[in-house]
Amino acid sequence: MMTAPTRVLDHAPADWDALVAADRSASPSHQPLVWDAFTAALPGFEWRLLASYDAGTLVAGVPVLLERRGPFRWLHALPWMLSAAPLAQPGAHAHADRVLAPAFAELARREHVVGGEWACYRPGLEPVADDALAAVPGSTRQVETALLAVGRGLDACHAAMGRKARQTLEQAAERGLEFREDAAALDEAYALHVAQSRHWPGHRPLPLALSRRLLAARAQGEPVARLFTLRSAQGLESATLVLDGAHETLAWWAGTHPAGRRLQAFTLLMWRVAGWAAEHGRLRLNLGASTGLEGVSAFKRSLGADIAGYPVRVLDARHAGRAGRWLAALQLARRRRRAERA
Repeated sequence: MMTAPTRVLDHAPADWDALVAADRSASPSHQPLVWDAFTAALPGFEWRLLASYDAGTLVAGVPVLLERRGPFRWLHALPWMLSAAPLAQPGAHAHADRVLAPAFAELARREHVVGGEWACYRPGLEPVADDALAAVPGSTRQVETALLAVGRGLDACHAAMGRKARQTLEQAAERGLEFREDAAALDEAYALHVAQSRHWPGHRPLPLALSRRLLAARAQGEPVARLFTLRSAQGLESATLVLDGAHETLAWWAGTHPAGRRLQAFTLLMWRVAGWAAEHGRLRLNLGASTGLEGVSAFKRSLGADIAGYPVRVLDARHAGRAGRWLAALQLARRRRRAERA
């Protein structure tokens, strides 16, 4: 394949949506409206698309968000560990990785980045090769996420559940909790999320303004994010904000009331979301990362989810100036101290 040099675009070309639709590994975060929400809600962010063409046809691409804080720069692909694995035409992923990884590295060099990350989640296909990752300055670590294969049908997912999880689900379903999509409940749901996540070591809640922007964004009339809730007569018991795309629904953040935890509301909520995703033709419900949290990982496996590993390239500061390298070292020391305290 004779491919022209990679272009760095500040807009999504007309054929990007077709590439997303054709690549079954595409995640909801590959949608330009998601990138727009980041730049609108978060000061100092702007996005770029690294795009590779062949004879005028878009064959591969990867989104990147550039973060500016004063004189310093970070590259995120994407923030908060959202995936930005290169998308490609069928059969062209290995070639895309070889072309786009050096383009990513060149952007990091040109911007003198202090750090960042490149999350290369690519379900159902060969992972981004080690030599492609190595082209980007930094180090690689492995992350795990839990995937429920709703594309095979909800009956098959139910059969894959553990016996105890099925019993828990049946008991929760008998309590008459009401499942609905309800974007108007964002503030209430976010309060549950913040209250629950205070107990998670090193966790930083996503900005509320970002969730609000995502819920308002629509692609061809369909939201790119949805808020699903589960209510009892007493009020909101559990809620989750999902990002939604053609192939996958991603449960990005959630919160459950203490009373709802006693009702097993979150288990039922995830099952209802799985049913919604299956009805709407999604291949996967991504229950999110749980690396290092064995209890959370075990819960997701009990729902019949498969644990999938993928590489994340953590960018270093080798191309930054002296002040940038000092700042990167300070941030690394802080992260290590937080990890030791946890």
